[in-house]
Amino acid sequence: YKISGLRVNKKEAIKSTASFQKIQNDILYTLDKAQISICVAVAWFTNKILFNKLVEKANHGVDVRIIINNDGINKKSGVELSQLNVVAIRSERNGLMHDKFCVIDNQIVISGSYNWTNNAEYKNSENINIIEDDNKLATKYSLEFNRLWGFGKPQMNSNN
Repeated sequence: YKISGLRVNKKEAIKSTASFQKIQNDILYTLDKAQISICVAVAWFTNKILFNKLVEKANHGVDVRIIINNDGINKKSGVELSQLNVVAIRSERNGLMHDKFCVIDNQIVISGSYNWTNNAEYKNSENINIIEDDNKLATKYSLEFNRLWGFGKPQMNSNN
């Protein structure tokens, strides 16, 4: 609670969840909450199930944008990323774009070691944190996503 003048205002509780197994299911559940936008920045994206969920959300009017690392793994992933707004970038220091985060409606942040790949889901030890209702954190991630988006060229997207 926050006391303001003579009123007591209930603060929204920040919800935070850590996931270490069946991460794909937690991401799918969280993506279903999107009503306005989904911004995904992951180094590698090869998971067709997660991709199909993003296509579904885009088909329902959600603005979906994806940033991936500009490398051969993504170019040969078997996922037809050009169906969505995608840019492939290198880091500003000419290394890997190695971020792994998603911002939903500027309200929910998914972040952790998990790339959106089959290896991350079925082979690797990975993790994510899902943080809801932390507007300051979500805004920081949204600003970083937009900064990175500015580096990109729509190399895989016919919609831009």
